[in-house]
Amino acid sequence: MHRRTLIAGALPLAATAALPRAGRAAWPSRPVRWIMPGGPGGNPDILSRLWAQKLGEHLGQGVVVENRPGASGIIGTEAAMNSPPDGSTFLFGYNQLVTLNRLLFRRLPYDPDRMTRVCLVSDTPFVMLVPASLPVRTVPEFVAWAKARPGQVAHGTAGPGTFSHLTGELLKQAAGIDLLHVPHRVTPRNELMSGTVQLCFEPNALAVTMTGGPEAKVRALAVLADEPEPQLPGVPLMKEFYPGFVVIAFHGIWAPPGMPREAVDGMAAAMAAVAKDPWVQSRMAPLATRIIAEGPAALHRAMAADLALWAPVVRERGITLD
Repeated sequence: MHRRTLIAGALPLAATAALPRAGRAAWPSRPVRWIMPGGPGGNPDILSRLWAQKLGEHLGQGVVVENRPGASGIIGTEAAMNSPPDGSTFLFGYNQLVTLNRLLFRRLPYDPDRMTRVCLVSDTPFVMLVPASLPVRTVPEFVAWAKARPGQVAHGTAGPGTFSHLTGELLKQAAGIDLLHVPHRVTPRNELMSGTVQLCFEPNALAVTMTGGPEAKVRALAVLADEPEPQLPGVPLMKEFYPGFVVIAFHGIWAPPGMPREAVDGMAAAMAAVAKDPWVQSRMAPLATRIIAEGPAALHRAMAADLALWAPVVRERGITLD
């Protein structure tokens, strides 16, 4: 994936001058609906509402976020893709919807290949985390420690088929180790801090929070990105030990098949303009998430790279959710 700029540091909230309103094009002629296939309060929901607020100001039309959670995001994604392609309904989603779901489920009620690509909004790398009490400080030390305990090292995840689960499977392949998968209903942060589980892979924002300060009970061993992470200084890249080991979660905007080009280009251009707003940048910085705000081609590349990474893992490990 190409290099991207990290928005570092919170900018003054006073610098929130309104963005110039979009030209009086035919789109949008009415309020815009973003279907968000997750529950309120999650990271995708926070991001969608943050962007929607400023996008509405920029467009001169309301942007309403509608939560449609359930079934690994399938319910919300199906609802968005079955909406009329009239320029009023979009999907604000994440890569699981278009890559993992097609690999893990035999049938989907939507076709990721037919989803209209609109905008790659942001991304964040995953981070390899271990309890600070664990007697390892580097990836090679962890691998050696795990090899001495085959099947005994607990890998905590948010559940089967999640990015945290599949990343552990990727490490098992790359390092030749045997881990004990311990799924949880939610992120097992407490179990990691207590040492009940000895390995987790979590998004950058959570990793920064859990490893900060001298009394932190969690240690970051590697960032699974394609470039160093400024908010985790000194933490090496996983690809230094295992080439190509890059795991990045991204958020994007899709539209139903057949969405008019005017609406696609209009949304992509509006998102690029909103990305420059200091208020948006100041809110994104604490989330340790990179702002991208690039159009359909960038989103297509991200989808292709994600699919190429996970397809062999799911196939070789025989992982399925139905």
